[in-house]
Amino acid sequence: MPTDAHPPAGPAHAREFPFAAGTGAVSVAFAAHRRAPVTGDHIDLFIGSAATPPPDPDARVARTFRLATSAFAEGAPFPGIVDAVELEPHRAEYLSLERPRELSDGRGNVEPLRRETGVAAVHDDRLELHCGAWSAFAERVDSARWRFAFRLVEGGRSTCPSSSNR
Repeated sequence: MPTDAHPPAGPAHAREFPFAAGTGAVSVAFAAHRRAPVTGDHIDLFIGSAATPPPDPDARVARTFRLATSAFAEGAPFPGIVDAVELEPHRAEYLSLERPRELSDGRGNVEPLRRETGVAAVHDDRLELHCGAWSAFAERVDSARWRFAFRLVEGGRSTCPSSSNR
């Protein structure tokens, strides 16, 4: 039976969008992870390719970042800067999670907060997300840590700038 606890990332993940450089449509989900014994309460941000949904909900294809609970408020990412830790890829099912679920081995529970599609530009050390009424720009701090800057977009949907824009 598969577990959620830091699965090994297969070599294919490093070559596929959104793990490798590229621009494309993404599925994005935020979930509150509560009662996590080691890391405490936090928000998980899941990003997966919307172009090729995985046939297997257990496929480890969701790029995952752990954010502070302060990064999300009133149903949306909170504008501002927040540090994040990139985790091992999580299962595809988190991109479409509809109900809270208890995790195995006493690792707490996960409650879906928001799901949507958008556009992402992935670079070696940068990530840009544009989803409806918000955007995020992230830069790698070191091998696992990132710094995200979330902002609200006035007037609705934004578009992802080309990779040469930054």
